[in-house]
Amino acid sequence: MKRNYLKITLVLVLVLVSSLITAAAPLPVTTFTLVRGLPSTMNVGETFTVVVEVESDVPFIFAQALPAMQFPGRGVVGAVGDHVGQGSTATLEVTFTAKESTSDFPNSPGYSPVSVTVGVRYPGGYVVAQRYNFVVTVP
Repeated sequence: MKRNYLKITLVLVLVLVSSLITAAAPLPVTTFTLVRGLPSTMNVGETFTVVVEVESDVPFIFAQALPAMQFPGRGVVGAVGDHVGQGSTATLEVTFTAKESTSDFPNSPGYSPVSVTVGVRYPGGYVVAQRYNFVVTVP
């Protein structure tokens, strides 16, 4: 019986020590800065680029910016996106083009909601993201 208590005590001590050794590191501080957004009005054929700067106090695995549109392929359309590898700073760009008028869109007055989401992935699977929303009218 005494031997079982000794085993249980030993296991509990090992668990406690291993939890202290593998204590979580502090989370990285990530700063997103919108350098240039989209104008509220674009004319058909115009192109504008959203620029976002990312800074981190800890090196990241990669940073990425992706466009999203409520009306894909209509109104204002975003390019594929931007991606950078390892580092602690990044400048990401996503270009949008006004393809057609938004006057017949179902929202009133007609506009095209678009956004850019920027994400940063760190070792261990930690991810930080920031979303920038824009409303653009194309006459």
